[in-house]
Amino acid sequence: MQLNQQIWVRIEEAWTALSERFEPLIETRCAQAGIESRMFRLMLAVYTFEPEETTPAHLLVRGPYTAVDTYLLGLRHAEKHGLLVESSPGRFQMTEHGRTLTFEIVDAARQVMAESDPLLPADSGRLAILMDRLVNTCLNTPPPPNTWSINLSMKLMPRLNPPMPFIEQAITCLAAYRDDAHLAVWRRSGLSATALETLTLFWRGDATSLEELCKKLERRGHPCEVYITVLAELRDRGLITGPEQAPWVTGTGRVFRNEIEHDTDRLFFAPWTCLSQSESTELYDLVSRMRDGLK
Repeated sequence: MQLNQQIWVRIEEAWTALSERFEPLIETRCAQAGIESRMFRLMLAVYTFEPEETTPAHLLVRGPYTAVDTYLLGLRHAEKHGLLVESSPGRFQMTEHGRTLTFEIVDAARQVMAESDPLLPADSGRLAILMDRLVNTCLNTPPPPNTWSINLSMKLMPRLNPPMPFIEQAITCLAAYRDDAHLAVWRRSGLSATALETLTLFWRGDATSLEELCKKLERRGHPCEVYITVLAELRDRGLITGPEQAPWVTGTGRVFRNEIEHDTDRLFFAPWTCLSQSESTELYDLVSRMRDGLK
C-alpha cells in the first residue's frame, strides 16, 4: 500500500476513535430535543446549502443512491419539528429554532473534541496545519473532480484553535473531496447510481442475494423492484451473472469495479503531492498517535 493510502487509512481510524468520544453526546442532545441524530445531520446539510434553499435535488448530488421521496420525507419531518420551513413546494429553509438547536449541538460536540485531544499542544497544532494545507490544496486543484462537496463541508470549518475540532472538520472535508472524486468517476462509468451501489455491495461481499441486497439498502427508500431492474442492467453489461436470486460479480465486473476504485484514489490523492516525503511521514506519525491516544 502506498504511503498516502496508509495515511488515509490511519486518518479514518483516528476519525472513528474521535467520533466515539463525541457521537454519544450528539445522540443525547438529539434525544433531549426529541429528534433523531440523522435529522441533526440533515440540518447540517441544509446549512451548507445556504443561502440557497434546500431541495431533494441538492441532497441527491452528493447522495445519488437515495430515492427522492426519501429525502423529501426527511425534510418534511424536520419541518414538523419546527426546524425547517417549506418556503415553496419542495424548497426548505432553516428556522431560527433549527439554526439555534443545530449549532448548540455542534458547539457541544466540538467542546468534547477539544477536551479529548490526546496530543501535546504543539503536536496537535502541527497536525492541524498539515491537514489545513491538504484541504486547501484539494480546493485549489483543477478538476476533475469538481469541488462541490468539499466546498460545502468548508462552510462548517471552525477556527484553527483549539486544534482538534479543526482537525475533525478537516478530515470531514477530505472525505467530502473523496466523494467528489468518486462522483466524477461514477458519472463516467455509464452506470446508474443505484447500479453502481448494487455492484459495490456484491463486489465487497456485503450482499450475496437479492433478498439480502434489498434488506441492506432498505434505508435508500427504493422498492425491491428497482434492484431487480438494476441487476438486469448489470447482467446486460456482463458485470453480474448467476441465478436471479443469488447473483455474483463476473471477472469483468471485478475489473470494472477495481478500476473505479483505482481512478477514485488517483483523483483523491493527486493533491497530496503538496506534502514532502518527510511531511507525509510526520502526518502518518501524528495521526497514529492521535488514534492510539483516543483509544
